[in-house]
Amino acid sequence: MDQIKVKVERRNVGYSVFIGGSILSGLSDYLRKNHANKKIVVITDETVSKLYKENFFNKLDAFNPYVIILPFGEKIKTRETKNKIEDTLMEKKYGRDSLIIAIGGGVIGDLAGFVAATFNRGIPIMHIPTTLLAMIDSSIGGKTGVNTRYGKNLIGSVLQPSAVFADLNFLRTLPDEEFLSGLAEVIKIAITSDKELFSIIENDYEKILAKDEGVLLKIIKRSIELKKEVVEKDETESGLRQTLNFGHTIGHALEAHFNYKIKHGFCVSIGIAAELKISALCGILQADEQRIVSLLDKLKLPTKINKDINADKLIGYMVSDKKTLNEKPHFVLIKDIGTIKSEGKNYSFEVDGGIINKAIEMCKND
Repeated sequence: MDQIKVKVERRNVGYSVFIGGSILSGLSDYLRKNHANKKIVVITDETVSKLYKENFFNKLDAFNPYVIILPFGEKIKTRETKNKIEDTLMEKKYGRDSLIIAIGGGVIGDLAGFVAATFNRGIPIMHIPTTLLAMIDSSIGGKTGVNTRYGKNLIGSVLQPSAVFADLNFLRTLPDEEFLSGLAEVIKIAITSDKELFSIIENDYEKILAKDEGVLLKIIKRSIELKKEVVEKDETESGLRQTLNFGHTIGHALEAHFNYKIKHGFCVSIGIAAELKISALCGILQADEQRIVSLLDKLKLPTKINKDINADKLIGYMVSDKKTLNEKPHFVLIKDIGTIKSEGKNYSFEVDGGIINKAIEMCKND
């Protein structure tokens, strides 16, 4: 088992991310040692509960947890669901002596994290991510939130977890589309900050698609290390953390357009291709665009925007995005693999609407 320690200096908060295969065998000991007097609440979804009820959930019976099982999917990530969870916990007499354990993908982690951030003015949360996307991205860094009809994650808070257990055994049962969705985020962080990680993915993509545990451990561990470095320096996205939004300005707009029926990572993959085009049209990216798009193609990730989608409509979604400043979409601009444009503490930049429109049109399928 590997252990990565995250230390957020701004608030003197630290926690460990445990990574490896079959590491949940040590969860009971960890809970007894660190949360012996806590009343445990497990928040998960129907899909995860059905898959792991016998092999994992029953192991928590000794702690007498209160288990909340939600429907699967992005549709539950709302203020209404959060209110229902909070009302239930208050009815059941849970208080500040509680610990939430979020077991699932990014939707469960974001929602449960937001509940933990506000319930009784804040209670601890542990993340047990069951998807690749959650392991390397959403469970690390403390972002929580819910969606609204105006956009994704517009209401939320920042709450660093007390621990994260990333057990690679969950990936064995992960559907292919969920696995590929997570790979888009691995590629994103490689593009913005680590040329060597990009090369590893490039050279071992067939092993990655075959879910070779050795290669997966290597790229997951490195992705977490890279995000840790960003979060430690900039918890609240006032500077360096902006880099993690690469591919997400257009990606979130596509998610909103499709009413969240398309996987987050698939939308981010298309967003990566389109935002690379923006970097090239701005004269920032001189090479590597085709190399990156080629890798996305090899990994069976989408790179084309449906020709029927109106570019102005997508830009309208971007204006509502939380990354927008002065009603202008901002973009992370890539110089080459592993290097981005920056000016002081600014890592995302306003781009002329004509360039955004042209990039979208150039990325449309025939």
